[in-house]
Amino acid sequence: MPRPVSQARKNATRIIMNKDLQTPFDIAIVVATVVRPTLAQAIRSVYAQRFGGRIQVLIGIDQWQGERAMLDALVAECPSHVAVTQLELGYSTSQRHGGLYPSHFGGALKTLLSYAANSRHVAYLDDDNWYAPDHVATMLDAVHGKAWAFALRNFVERRSGEFLCPDTWESLGPHRGVYAKAQGGFVDTNCYVIDTQQCSDVFPEWAMTRFAGGTGGDRQVLQRLLERPFGSNGAYTVNYRQGFKGLHPYLLWHFQKAGVDLTRYLPPQFIPGAQAAQEFANFERGQGQTPKAPSPAPGPAQP
Repeated sequence: MPRPVSQARKNATRIIMNKDLQTPFDIAIVVATVVRPTLAQAIRSVYAQRFGGRIQVLIGIDQWQGERAMLDALVAECPSHVAVTQLELGYSTSQRHGGLYPSHFGGALKTLLSYAANSRHVAYLDDDNWYAPDHVATMLDAVHGKAWAFALRNFVERRSGEFLCPDTWESLGPHRGVYAKAQGGFVDTNCYVIDTQQCSDVFPEWAMTRFAGGTGGDRQVLQRLLERPFGSNGAYTVNYRQGFKGLHPYLLWHFQKAGVDLTRYLPPQFIPGAQAAQEFANFERGQGQTPKAPSPAPGPAQP
């Protein structure tokens, strides 16, 4: 039996039909989601952008784990300069949920929506993270005349969204941070803006992930982009939810160095002690891997 259509959904459809969808947007933002409650904060952070241009939000439903009414209500809130395009295939394309593509985070949706975006520039936002209000404007400035650009990110606690610290060791861009030697650096999915006309060949990497656990799309994309001209807004305009369970002790040590009290989140046996901290410090000195990070931001900008 088909689900009843809510009044909010009818209103949202009417609003979308009244907007000009054919004229390319200034930026498109791809969101692959299982409709978690945190999706509301993510989408509202797009609506709250301090940006005078037009934004397309492409929401791909990988699997319904939340309420349709929540998404309908979010679409109905859409401001006049934003248009929401929804893709609901009726099945998941991710192997995680019975589909064919290895990415555990949306299967082929990021790839499909990257090509479907009606904008030269496409950004990405996971359904549990959010942007600072100046993210879009500063990123479009950063990518002007370039093939792609990246922002920096703050770590926030996975459940509460409480600010933890700026990321000064991982997602720092090409040839920087703790992955500089092994992988040429790292850029988190949420930090990218990509020129679709110069980089359309990279989009299949979102679906065909090769790392354990169906991850690694962002790393694979970076490998394809490394030799292309890039920019950065140099600002911490992405807020990234971070959990600690199962995180490598080396990365936990970086959180300790940044002043995060891990005893609030982990049992003592999982927290690196003094001996481990010394070993990690010696390792970084020996490898020359101390990250060259920008000055940290004072904290996250709330939408």
